Amino acid sequence: MNAHKLARMFMDVLPGLALSAAEEAPPALSVALAVEDFAPTLLAFVGFWLLAPSALGRIGAVLMGAGGAAKSTWKLLHAAWSIDVNWLDDLLFPLLAAGGLLLALSLHKSLRWWRWPLLLIGAGVATLAVTSRSVQPAFIFATAIVIWISVLGTVRAWRHGNALAAGLFPVSVLAVIALVPLRGHAASDALAFQWVQQGMNTMAQGIFFIAALLTYRAVKGKGKDFTDADTVDRQWPTPEQSGGYDGSRRYDPQRGGDRYESQGGRRRRS
Repeated sequence: MNAHKLARMFMDVLPGLALSAAEEAPPALSVALAVEDFAPTLLAFVGFWLLAPSALGRIGAVLMGAGGAAKSTWKLLHAAWSIDVNWLDDLLFPLLAAGGLLLALSLHKSLRWWRWPLLLIGAGVATLAVTSRSVQPAFIFATAIVIWISVLGTVRAWRHGNALAAGLFPVSVLAVIALVPLRGHAASDALAFQWVQQGMNTMAQGIFFIAALLTYRAVKGKGKDFTDADTVDRQWPTPEQSGGYDGSRRYDPQRGGDRYESQGGRRRRS
């Protein structure tokens, strides 16, 4: 599935996501369900961290993880002690939006893509959220940026030759989108139904984590500098650097870029 089709699918489901969030009332929670909610939060955070190509991206990953942890903590307090700390619940989407923007900017820089459209959109969303005093703009932007990060992860994985990771990122997005009709179901507040939704969310974040891990290993294996792995071309020696090629030397980038001479069928470091 290419990025255009994925973006079009996202635009089709985004109104449903926004309406669901606006009308959703906090359901009754069990302690076990609230504790399990930390699992997808942790998987997503580690996935974002592994996917981050720079310090800016890792700061974004921390903010996104903090948003998820705040939401999970609110659920646990609500389920275990009937304590309703509304500001913890309200932190999720602003932190996801801010952290997702930083992570997306770092990925755009690594891939040599334009960053100014993201900056303009982020500034517009922040302005709208402040002037309207509503979390709704942050929710819509956070949803969009998380999906866009998966698209960027797909591109990065493909560039580094890991087709499995490139295929898993869209699968994780589709798994999250599949939750939309479940959340709008009449029985969505039932405990058994919540376990189904929680299980699907954990599965989706687990797939994202695996895709990010595979991408990290693919990028790390192709260069010592993880930050510049997408942008630095392989440097081959010039004749002046190698002392001229006389037919007896071979340049082997897999062995540190040193020159090796062939003598009697064996290689000797020159």
